[in-house]
Amino acid sequence: MANERDVKKNQDTETAAALAERNNTPAEEVEATEQWLDDFTERMMRPGQEEEEFFARRRQRGLGAGLDENGKLVKSKS
Repeated sequence: MANERDVKKNQDTETAAALAERNNTPAEEVEATEQWLDDFTERMMRPGQEEEEFFARRRQRGLGAGLDENGKLVKSKS
């Protein structure tokens, strides 16, 4: 029995082949682009050290909006 990941990979391969045929682009190129986009999306889901530091300074100053300890959206006090 195939797991969800196998099914998704199969669907992605079929999608890449269909896009390649429609766009007259080699399937490998489409798959490489899709892989790059997946990798990029994964990286963008996690903030880097500079982002963490930037937002830590903003929180210390009470600037902007964010989440409270209960996960509710709060606005700045200024």
